[in-house]
Amino acid sequence: MNESQKKLLIYLPDQFADWEGAHLMAELTQNKVLFTVVSESRDTITSIGNLKVLPEAAITDFTADQISGLILIGGENWTDTTKNKYVRGLAAQVLQKNSVLAAICGATVALAQEGVLQGRKHTSNDLTMLKAIVPTYSDDANYVNKLAVTDGNFVTASGAGAVDFTLELLRLLGIYDEEKRQHWYKLFKHGTLPPQEFWA
Repeated sequence: MNESQKKLLIYLPDQFADWEGAHLMAELTQNKVLFTVVSESRDTITSIGNLKVLPEAAITDFTADQISGLILIGGENWTDTTKNKYVRGLAAQVLQKNSVLAAICGATVALAQEGVLQGRKHTSNDLTMLKAIVPTYSDDANYVNKLAVTDGNFVTASGAGAVDFTLELLRLLGIYDEEKRQHWYKLFKHGTLPPQEFWA
């Protein structure tokens, strides 16, 4: 498949965390970067904050060959290995294709359960918690105690790091130059107003 035909997918599980993908989706939209919101099926899903979302497609509509990037938003049901089964298997395949794979909060736990974190620099909500939830996890040496971490095309983040997660993906996807990205980050992370030309 032609690279330009591949899809950037944002995966929302049922009971997804509203705030974790909000900054990213806004910046993608404002920069005319097309993405498709998907979930386990085409059925309406409900966020932690009771926001109802009708996915544009089911994740099962796609294979790794059709995906330029797969972004997994956190939520309450990722630790349940019977949920989000197709996307769990798809994640490793996406990385093998050298496409972007990103996960935040609970989605990082699911990737740990699937062994995807192994051998890659990564983070999650908390190392102790990750080891408690995933007894098979044994990659402490590659755990980085930061809100967001990038290793090649692979991004992971804590649920407390939605702004940091977005910054890493803005870099990876080539949105803005670094100076503008830093102004963006300081604005949403610290409330520091950027110079007037930022808005141009």
